[in-house]
Amino acid sequence: MKSTIYDQATVAYNSKDYSQALKLFYQCLKEEWSSFGPGDAGLVYHRIGNCLIKMRNFKEAAVSYQKALQDVDYTEKTSIYVNLGTTLNGIGKYAEAVSYFSKALDDASYTTPYRAHMGLGSAYSKLGKLVEAGIAYRDAALDEGNPNPVKALFNLGSTFSQLDRPDDASEAYLAILDFRVTGEDLNKTLDLLGQAYVAGGHYQEGLSTFEEALSHERFVLTPEGESSHQKAKMALGIGSTTVAATPPPPVYEEDDFSGFDRQVHPNYDSREQSGPLDFNEDDGYGGGNVPNAGDTGFFTLSDDDLIETGKERLRKERKLRNTGLKVLLIIIIVLILALGGAVIAYTQGIGFPTNEAVVTDFFKAYAANDPKYTDYWVDSSDVDKDTLDQMLDRVAQSDSITILGSEASMTESHMLVDVKLAQGGTVHYRVDLARDVISWKISGIEIIFASSYDPEA
Repeated sequence: MKSTIYDQATVAYNSKDYSQALKLFYQCLKEEWSSFGPGDAGLVYHRIGNCLIKMRNFKEAAVSYQKALQDVDYTEKTSIYVNLGTTLNGIGKYAEAVSYFSKALDDASYTTPYRAHMGLGSAYSKLGKLVEAGIAYRDAALDEGNPNPVKALFNLGSTFSQLDRPDDASEAYLAILDFRVTGEDLNKTLDLLGQAYVAGGHYQEGLSTFEEALSHERFVLTPEGESSHQKAKMALGIGSTTVAATPPPPVYEEDDFSGFDRQVHPNYDSREQSGPLDFNEDDGYGGGNVPNAGDTGFFTLSDDDLIETGKERLRKERKLRNTGLKVLLIIIIVLILALGGAVIAYTQGIGFPTNEAVVTDFFKAYAANDPKYTDYWVDSSDVDKDTLDQMLDRVAQSDSITILGSEASMTESHMLVDVKLAQGGTVHYRVDLARDVISWKISGIEIIFASSYDPEA
């Protein structure tokens, strides 16, 4: 937009003189309306909304953003959706806020989705939908463009605690430590991590965490942290203090202007640049000390719940010169569906390792005279090594095998195997297997003579 008044308003906004910026944007709206080009009305109303929200006037800000959306030529509608969701959070209209944050996330071109995820998490928390809130905070932490994933991880840890998942909360706080947080944030993280450890019954880890926090100069545990500290000491036989119930940690929402983007140059032109004149968040953490996304994985999600599975800490040495603002956690498994599929696979005779792999590996070990060939047989006091060797006297020692077919049930499996002899010719075997937890072990091998052999049967 080409306007001296607009440029002056932009300078005032970037100087954090929001009342002066608001006055000038209104003046621009009044005096230069006749010269507005396509999208200029939406741009000015957008800026007015930004000023109002910075001045905590959420109700009027919502009205301005709605007017900006009415300008069909204005192209920054996705940013307005997020800002409008933020204003609706501010006036307690959380369900409406959810709808606008969701609209923003439906736009694949939106370049800072973590802002929408943070606002969505806040709205869902207020609505008591903690599972949905946890998913939103997780997605905010996963966003590589998020300059402050620590805030998302704090809220994620709190949400896990409210869902009575202290072990997952612990992993969220451990992830924060990967960002080399210092000062107040480090102390807060250790306090909350100690509480989560104790809530999960990991008293020694909790005590060690609290002791580390207390070793920091001028650090004092919160009342909740001190309560958990005493509980850990009592559980370990170190102290005997009456311990009060520990409430879940708070969700940190102060000044959560989730939809606001970076400041722009005073000569901003909506038709020439991208990104609205919005809130400039702090730089957060990183500076190259951010964990690589592949280094850590501590929880997965189903459609309806946050499911604990296969948690790995993988506390590897961080890549200190990683210039991208990358965050952790890349594996997302729908565990309920996976477990359901595993049960079906088990009943149909599928195992890991598979019955084919067990038979193949047995013949390879037996052909090589590797004593570990006995590992592939069922454990039985009636089958010692000598007895097993007698049973295998008639089994060819060759690793050139072909599996012709198999049939399997939940508890047993049968296989037809051709073994090619070194001197020429082929021997046919039937191999019987029995279920061994999730895998298989061989329970018997017998030769199938040519007179009774039918590979098509």
